[in-house]
Amino acid sequence: MTGMWLALIVIATAATFGLLWRARQGRVRSAPTLEPTVLPEQVLRRVDPEAAVTLLQLTTPICARCPQARAVLGDLAAATPGIRHTELDLAQSPELAGLLSVRSTPTTLAVARSGRELFRVTGVPRRDELLRVLQQHL
Repeated sequence: MTGMWLALIVIATAATFGLLWRARQGRVRSAPTLEPTVLPEQVLRRVDPEAAVTLLQLTTPICARCPQARAVLGDLAAATPGIRHTELDLAQSPELAGLLSVRSTPTTLAVARSGRELFRVTGVPRRDELLRVLQQHL
């Protein structure tokens, strides 16, 4: 009987954490207030000086959800003046994951033409929420 209660507690705990994790995926979060205050050069080279906002998708070759994020971001950039989409493969620059506090891919950084990180999205972005937040920066 004790084993059954223990199994139920473990299942309930795992389900709770899974639901919390899923709820945070794709949501816009403000830029980290801690380091880095200045984005690394590899990131700044990807910022389009003609665009108000560059959506920089951080990806890896084994990322299962990166193609979905690529489709959402690419379509949004193509349909919205002032927004560009580009990608950076963290497998080619693994040190960037630590410098940018990236814990999973896809992670999307919204970077102003000045090089300042505006906000970020972990997971596949929710298109409507992303567009609503981007309108403030266009």
